[in-house]
Formats: sequence, structure tokens, C-alpha cells
Amino acid sequence: MAFTALIIAIVMNYVSPDRQIFWVIIFGWSGIAATFCPVIILSLFWKGYSEKGAIASMFSGFVSVILFNFVFKEMPDLGQYFIALDVLAPSFAIAMLIGVVVSKIFPPRAEAIKMNKEIDAE
Repeated sequence: MAFTALIIAIVMNYVSPDRQIFWVIIFGWSGIAATFCPVIILSLFWKGYSEKGAIASMFSGFVSVILFNFVFKEMPDLGQYFIALDVLAPSFAIAMLIGVVVSKIFPPRAEAIKMNKEIDAE
């Protein structure tokens, strides 16, 4: 894995010399945070969170980091706001919102709710 990371860093240096390794690390951590943090928070604090909601949260968080970083930042009118805001905050908010909406449309199975109640009773 370390060798793969080294190869990616070397390729990034030649492909985009204006990007620093720090930028790649921040981009990676933003992707990880927007993908998994909404899932962790919603699953810990909301019993109505479903597995389809979790999948939708992960997918939307990951995709929105990429879109905000490579598409919206390049827009002539909106780009300046996303450069100042960074990509994590809107991506995190979108992942949370989509997780809640999808969980409301596709609620968790009855046996999952029953199992959670039994665990809480112990």
C-alpha cells in the first residue's frame, strides 16, 4: 500500500506539479469524512436509519466531494464560494440529508428495529 501511495505521489507530481501532497491528503480525508461520518452519526443517534439510507449517504458523500472539488469549484460564478468554503461541509450536509430522506422512503426492516430495542433493553 505504501508503494502504491508513493507511485500515486510521483504521478501527481508530474501530472499536476502545482498540486502539493498536502492537497491530495486533504482531499482524501474530506472524501473519507463525507463518506463515513454521516453514516456513523445517523446510525448512533437515530433508530430510523436504514441500510439503504446508509448506502445512499456513503455514495452521495463520496460523489459530492468529487463534484464540489472538480466541477463546482471550476464554475465561473459559484466557484469562488466553494473555494472559500472547502468541499467537506457541503458534502457532509448532502450525505446527511440524503441519508435521512432515503431512510424515510425506505425505513429499516422490522427485525432490525426489534433487535435494536432488545440491545437497548440489556
